Amino acid sequence: MTHELDGKYQVSSTSSYQGPLEKKSDGQTEIVDGKTMRRDAANCLWTSTFTVLNENEVEMISVADASEADTDFMLTAPDGSPTREPVTYKAILKLQRKDDKIQMSGQVEYDNNITLLTMRKIG
Repeated sequence: MTHELDGKYQVSSTSSYQGPLEKKSDGQTEIVDGKTMRRDAANCLWTSTFTVLNENEVEMISVADASEADTDFMLTAPDGSPTREPVTYKAILKLQRKDDKIQMSGQVEYDNNITLLTMRKIG
């Protein structure tokens, strides 16, 4: 069964985070049946689900698991402390479509930080 968002996407983000931990989550991913699983540049495993809420919104739930990530990489826990434990991020993304082009964008708010996320379909 195919999902209306299935395809390859370029993931890019900008964050208000000013701490010592380098973020390496940008890259490419592929949505299959509304789900994606990928490893980022730090070898952190991202597992995400995408649920279309209406013609203009998508709910994204992403779990980042740094347990097997590079030894010098950590995520930020809800209290702001460094962690290698899984962290869940949730957001409602704006959905824009034109012909076969799709873009999802929005804000992920976590630990007093805001990450602007854009996912653009590339294939």
